[in-house]
Amino acid sequence: MSSFLQKITSVPFDVLWRTALVRLPRAVPLSTLKWTSPEGPHPFVFKMPSRSSEYTIPLHIFIPPSYYDRPPSEGAPVLVDFHGGGFYLGSCLEQAPFCAYMARKMDAIVISVDYRMGPFHSFPAAIEDGEDVLSAILDDDFPGYRPLRQAIAARIQSEKAKIANKGAAAINEQHLKDLQEGKIEEVQAPSSSKSTSSALTFRFDPSKVAVSGFSSGGNLALNLALHIKPPELRTEWPSRFAQNHPAPIPLLLFYPSFDLRQLPSQRSRPEHMALPSAFWTRVADSLAPTYAERDQTTHPRVSPGLASLDSLHPAARMFLVLCELDTLAEQSKEWVDKVKAHQRNEHLVVEDVANMKHGWTQMPDGWLNDEEKHAKDVVFAKATEFVAWAWDGSPAKDKPESELVVPQKDAGTAETTEITP
Repeated sequence: MSSFLQKITSVPFDVLWRTALVRLPRAVPLSTLKWTSPEGPHPFVFKMPSRSSEYTIPLHIFIPPSYYDRPPSEGAPVLVDFHGGGFYLGSCLEQAPFCAYMARKMDAIVISVDYRMGPFHSFPAAIEDGEDVLSAILDDDFPGYRPLRQAIAARIQSEKAKIANKGAAAINEQHLKDLQEGKIEEVQAPSSSKSTSSALTFRFDPSKVAVSGFSSGGNLALNLALHIKPPELRTEWPSRFAQNHPAPIPLLLFYPSFDLRQLPSQRSRPEHMALPSAFWTRVADSLAPTYAERDQTTHPRVSPGLASLDSLHPAARMFLVLCELDTLAEQSKEWVDKVKAHQRNEHLVVEDVANMKHGWTQMPDGWLNDEEKHAKDVVFAKATEFVAWAWDGSPAKDKPESELVVPQKDAGTAETTEITP
């Protein structure tokens, strides 16, 4: 029996049908990128070697157009991104508009990680996949280190040749057509039998590495900046970022799930937030424990908001986006209080956005009203400013301010007020 069939047969039928029910409506066809992310750049897929020979990690990789003229001589900045979905659903493709935006605005490689999820994979699979991607960027002994660079170099070389032959506009149009037809390029690293002289023709800048995550992806993003030692855990669980990492590490945390002790139905609801369907609440409650069992939820890697602030990497710089209509907002605010008490407030910027619901930034613009679209533009722009500040050494005098963002329905603009988290 194949490993896939073994996974299927090992999951109870009541979990299987619920999984299909929530994943199919959230599936993002490639063709939608023609409308949700028309400016590009458009991703290619690379299945990166992991810590195990039994599986690879699919990555959606976005390369800024400028790299086809001249890649950064000092190595490329890189943002590693994680989608949301409660560890049982979600897609790299729903991240494409954000990832493409960040690639353009920061002139950086953006890697969206298709990490393993429940019900077929359980804790700590998602964290291990995130750690492996960081290792492939930072650790030259890791199995994915050389293949990742080879794949990006191969894509750049291929696109440069196409652009030289047909022009950039024609190639972009071809990418849009391919997406409409449901095609996405999958790049293979050169085989080991071929010359490896080109393996390191592409380089990352280790002083410019950022991590972003949305909802459960924010859980993973914070996890990657934690170095947890006894007595919090029986065995030390270090971060892939070395303690002497050479530069600040920006963490972009969008309405994250920091505490998994409560099932979705058990979270407190903000005032004025509409009640969810009882049916979908039951579905979410049944699927949430397929990644982390209920007796695991106090583990500081399952619920990183519970981890001691002593575990947080000293180079971490946190940009936290909260939204008013979100059952996860309360746990993030409790974490902000911990950060303040631990005197790490100078490393934290909070964007608290009024009137917005959980996940609004990842919805297609066609589903959003003017107020929601403008609020999304505001927080994405501030996220890029925050990363630039962090990578510049995070000077205290230039630190972005925490703000309460109040979108105005009538004027199509947003008011901002400084807040002290």
